[in-house]
Amino acid sequence: MKKWGALFIAGVLLTGCSEKEAEKESKFTIKDAIKKDHVVIQNLSEKEIEIITGATKTEHLVPMFAFLDDVKADKESKLQITVFTKNGESTTSELHYVNKDKTIFTNNNKAFGMPTGEIECSYILDSNQNLMVDGCTTEVSTLLVTPFSPRDFNLAKADYKSKE
Repeated sequence: MKKWGALFIAGVLLTGCSEKEAEKESKFTIKDAIKKDHVVIQNLSEKEIEIITGATKTEHLVPMFAFLDDVKADKESKLQITVFTKNGESTTSELHYVNKDKTIFTNNNKAFGMPTGEIECSYILDSNQNLMVDGCTTEVSTLLVTPFSPRDFNLAKADYKSKE
C-alpha cells in the first residue's frame, strides 16, 4: 500500500512540474517582443484611469520612429505593439500603413473601451505622449494606438537618431 501511495504522490508532483514547465515555455515575454522588434508597453496598474495618466513603462519605442519615417516617405510599413498587463498577460496589435489614404489598425487590446478587430483609418497622429489613428470607420473616429511618457519618447528618439 505504501508503494501505491508513493507512486501516486510522485505522479502528481511530476505532472505539476511538467505543467508549470509548459506554461513557462509558452508564455510570450517582454524579451520575446523586443526580439521581434515590437513596441513594448507595460501597464503598471490594473486601473484604466491610472494607465491613461501615466502608469505605464515603455520598453522598446524605437521601432515606432522607423515606422513613422516610412509613413512620411509614403512607404508601406507595419508596426507591432505589445501591451503587457500588470500580471504579465500580453496582447499584440498591429498598425499597417498602406498608403497616404489608408491605414489598418488591427486592435486586439480591449483596454480603454476601444473597438477591437481590423479598423480602417485615414491618418496617423503622433506626439510625444501617444500614437493615434484618425478618420477611422468606427463610431469614434480617433483611436488611441498606444500611450507613452514624454520621457520614454525622448529617450527612444535619441536612441533612434544615434543609430541612423
